[in-house]
Amino acid sequence: MAVTKILAKSMRLDKLVNYIKNGDKTNEETLVSTLNCNPREAARQMLRTKQHYGKEDGVQAYHIIQSFQIGEISPEMAHLLGKEFSVGFLPGYEVIIGTHVDKDHIHNHICFNSVCMTTGKKYTNTFTDYYKGIRRFSDKLCRQHGLSVIIETGGKGLSYIEWKLHKAGLLTYREMVDADVQECLSIALDIGNFYELMEDRGYVIEHHSQYPSFRPEGAKAPFRAKHNGKSLTEDDLRRIIEEGLDINAPETIVRRQRPQYRHPGKLHGFRALYTHWMYVLGIIGNGGRVPYPRVSYKEIRRFEQYKKQQAFLDKNGIDTRSQLEEKRESISQRIEELTKTRIILNSQKKRNKPLYEAIATVEYLCDVPRLYLENPSGFEEEYARYRQAEKLLEGKDRDELQKERAQLYTRLSDINAELRKLRSEQHLCEVIGHDAPAINQKLNQIMDEHDISKKEETDAEKHKRTSQRDYGRS
Repeated sequence: MAVTKILAKSMRLDKLVNYIKNGDKTNEETLVSTLNCNPREAARQMLRTKQHYGKEDGVQAYHIIQSFQIGEISPEMAHLLGKEFSVGFLPGYEVIIGTHVDKDHIHNHICFNSVCMTTGKKYTNTFTDYYKGIRRFSDKLCRQHGLSVIIETGGKGLSYIEWKLHKAGLLTYREMVDADVQECLSIALDIGNFYELMEDRGYVIEHHSQYPSFRPEGAKAPFRAKHNGKSLTEDDLRRIIEEGLDINAPETIVRRQRPQYRHPGKLHGFRALYTHWMYVLGIIGNGGRVPYPRVSYKEIRRFEQYKKQQAFLDKNGIDTRSQLEEKRESISQRIEELTKTRIILNSQKKRNKPLYEAIATVEYLCDVPRLYLENPSGFEEEYARYRQAEKLLEGKDRDELQKERAQLYTRLSDINAELRKLRSEQHLCEVIGHDAPAINQKLNQIMDEHDISKKEETDAEKHKRTSQRDYGRS
């Protein structure tokens, strides 16, 4: 597996060339080769090319580092790959290749002139040039020689996150998120501890809706937790943690049966209105038959909403509009209290965010120190982040910080869950207040039509009996 990187160098060319040729690192220069120049005169030849085209300023050369996995390749094979890379990717440039064997991981240093000797154009290094050029060509050579390559994940493809994916045997961010969610759910003590564990694995957690999402490092977009293609809400995650549900167990289909209707006794106001209306719709009391005429399909289709409204009225014993307004006012006050508490908790979270992030960084990058010792050219950025986080946590009680973070996340999660429930109830109050007069009007209209229909049926029956009686007399 080759890890590649490219650096722009503005230093003196002879110093860079001498570093690449260093005999202590290249087995007395037996692992040094050149392309389009002489090993002894490489720096001077590069400088003469610049002078010929009048391009002596700016970047003097580009330095490519090609590192290989420990034990996967011999020095001679690594040097051969470096030469093949230079011939195939850098024709027309003056190049010097040195294979360094002074560390456990063998790596190539490939230096080439920033000015092309055949065209006089300066090489431009961009993000696209690297990932579609240097990286792709190096991987192609590795495959041809039977070596492993870093897996492609799309996006920026940071070396450490690729290493994490490769280590876990995964190929996509989606698969990694699913695997980590499943594992963290199996060991989490509560919802706050679950979020803590996910953060420690390098995820940024987003709570923009009832479906929490997780963005792994290196990914451009977050991913929802899913099971059998269904997105999991925070309530689903809580049930899995608290009730020990297995998200990988096959789903069992439970056939919903219509509950037997039990008359609640004498009702008044809103509850009486909704009970009568649901009876008219055939939801309760009559086996699903609609006994009254002219009930639109649209109204029947909304029966789930009416069931929620009636359940809310029964639960809270609401019969009058004043009771409904009182309930709505108490809900609004509770929402205001919880919102203020959440602001305080978010301020605490923001205040301690650097420490929380440092704990998560240390946990997430726990493998980096070892990887850096094995291959420092591949993990400099991650190692610097790890050291910075360790420095920030010096003298801090990490166990206490982790406990505080988990408790904070649990409280925020509980508040968010209660706010969602209260806002749903607040919406029910508004809908009931708006729908009740319309339902009452529809009921009166239906009952009037029903009475007229019954009267017509009674009159027709009387007329029939009278006709039969008169016919019998004759």
